[in-house]
Amino acid sequence: MKEFNDPSKDEGYDLQIRAYKAAWTRCLDRNILKALHVPIVNDITEQVRNAYADVLPGLPCPELPVVALAGTSILDYHMPLRHDAQYEDVIYTSQVHLYPAECSSVMNMMKVVVTGFVDRRAVPIDSGKRKPTSLASFDINLLRTWYDAQDAKPRLTVFLHEFEKFDTSVVQDVFYICRQVAPYMHIPHLPLVFVLVMSSPPSPSFLQSAYPRSTLALLRVHHVASPAGLMMVKEVLTKTFFDPDFEPDIMLGPGALEHIIDFASRHTASPDALVTMLQLAHLKHFSSNPLSTLVHDELLGTTLHRAGRTLTSSAGLALLVDALHARLLAASESRPQSQRNGDARPQTADELLAAVSGARTVFLTQARRLRVAFAVARIAECVALGEAPQGVPSGKSAEGRGMRLDSMEMLSSLLRGRGSSQVRYVCMANRKLSATKLRALLEALHSFWYDMESATVRRDEEDARIWIVETLNQLPAESEDPREDDLPVPQDAQTKRLAGSVGDWLQEYIEQRLVRLEDRALWDIWYTGATPFPSELINPAPRPTVVHALLHPHDFIRSYEELTRASGDGEHVFGAPEEQNEPALWELPDTSIAFRRYVEAGRMVNVFDWFESFAVVLESQYKHLKRGKDMQEDENMDAGVDEDADVDMDEEEEEQWKVEVQARFMRALHELDYMGFVRHTGRKPDHVIRTIYDVPD
Repeated sequence: MKEFNDPSKDEGYDLQIRAYKAAWTRCLDRNILKALHVPIVNDITEQVRNAYADVLPGLPCPELPVVALAGTSILDYHMPLRHDAQYEDVIYTSQVHLYPAECSSVMNMMKVVVTGFVDRRAVPIDSGKRKPTSLASFDINLLRTWYDAQDAKPRLTVFLHEFEKFDTSVVQDVFYICRQVAPYMHIPHLPLVFVLVMSSPPSPSFLQSAYPRSTLALLRVHHVASPAGLMMVKEVLTKTFFDPDFEPDIMLGPGALEHIIDFASRHTASPDALVTMLQLAHLKHFSSNPLSTLVHDELLGTTLHRAGRTLTSSAGLALLVDALHARLLAASESRPQSQRNGDARPQTADELLAAVSGARTVFLTQARRLRVAFAVARIAECVALGEAPQGVPSGKSAEGRGMRLDSMEMLSSLLRGRGSSQVRYVCMANRKLSATKLRALLEALHSFWYDMESATVRRDEEDARIWIVETLNQLPAESEDPREDDLPVPQDAQTKRLAGSVGDWLQEYIEQRLVRLEDRALWDIWYTGATPFPSELINPAPRPTVVHALLHPHDFIRSYEELTRASGDGEHVFGAPEEQNEPALWELPDTSIAFRRYVEAGRMVNVFDWFESFAVVLESQYKHLKRGKDMQEDENMDAGVDEDADVDMDEEEEEQWKVEVQARFMRALHELDYMGFVRHTGRKPDHVIRTIYDVPD
């Protein structure tokens, strides 16, 4: 633990970042995506194992097995493919993971593939044979020689991550080399299997659209689609933030949830996008709220005495203390006068920390009860109304009575306190259940409470479990019903009474727990509420940002300095920028100077005229820098600088200067060309065409 009493360090910022990392790690370790990827990984494992066992007979030449995994780029981070223990004595896999940066050429890519297997220590090498050294490290014959020397024959699996970024010509040549036929046939004697990990959607397939038919004819492709779509988003959100057996450190509010659901519905519902948005929501909460330091521990990781002393003596935590007092005062004044008579506002640091501890207990208890009540309501809805219809965007019920509780849109509605009408409708449907369905409902609720993993939740729901068991025992004995399942069954008097009692009890139970979390003191420590999602971070405006950066580069430099600069008391400075004069044109970087001259030209830009105007600015820059250097050497010289005054250069210096100006212009021109501001024309080789015209200045 760092020393809190060091005034040179910003305790508040450091603790916020530490709390963010802990909360996000716990959310990520929930492993919902990992569980969703299990069938995919099992499918890939089976394909790798049977790549050379299940081959279509009668082919004129062997095909190179390829598994195309579409819709994700996080397989390597969540579910790395390993050999199954049950096949250990028969076959196992040896893996190499490739990325575009290390595969810029055929030689580099083949070297990574060959050495990735040959230099591996996990695969046993026969100690009686020497490792061959006469073959080049990129020669596939070295890999084949190594493989022939192995006692155990593994499947050689090559993962190509971010497959869309690989050079297609390089990958084509590697596929051709690995699939060479007689007399240099490598497969099936060298059991290579390529797994292509792509973030693009499965349809249209990137592999089919980017590679020619001549290359695809060499491959035997098995397409695998990663779990994606709205069902995946719903599964992750529900099991992370609305699962009774999991208590997230940060509860997402309707503001973040609605943006995530809208983005998944309108744009993409991929695992990568979902993980990114969840991480940004956590980062926004911790970076914008100083109270987020207290998410996990009001004692700041120390003892009560030391934490109290830190709050009162640390200048870096002064903002935290002020925010705590303000929030507790607002919470006290929001309660009725009859409930405030016994309130004692915290005066000392220990009382302040005790108030945070009490608020945490109250909030977490209410959030836990909300999750349990929501799960109970979904069970009651499923029994009474059946499974939610698939493919209905709004999740509306078959009767058209609004959204189902099992829909994604209902998650944010419940947090806003707008789900009471659907809850009442579900409870009304439960009052009309037959004896068979009523028994199914009570048994489902009993199993739900009995199978809970959390002992705390089971203790809290003890009364509900007892009531369910007592009601279940009052049901009449089961009897064979000759009616079809889809026909209505009339209620007898006892069933009608019990069903009405169950419906009334469910409505009271659910409505008491489905309350707004903003009504609790210090709720914004553990709950994002209606805070809007930072959509600008996933939907940026690169074009106006780049244009503004080229026109005013010093603004971005100052912003970065203000973001990272620490004041004397250790607090980060996020205030408004100081009033500063706009720098002169000669003070800008070369690319900004060239861009300023670019926006002053017409549609067609004469490159020579552009160079001449650029050279004039650089000549003025040279004069100012030369005068400044002379002034430093002679402090008695007049501080004024005459821009029109000539600077003496001998012939050699002048030639060197001209070459330097040309080189600097060419570099600036190439940078603007790379950013897309220049389009070349074949009609006038000495002219270029501007690509933007509405440039704000």
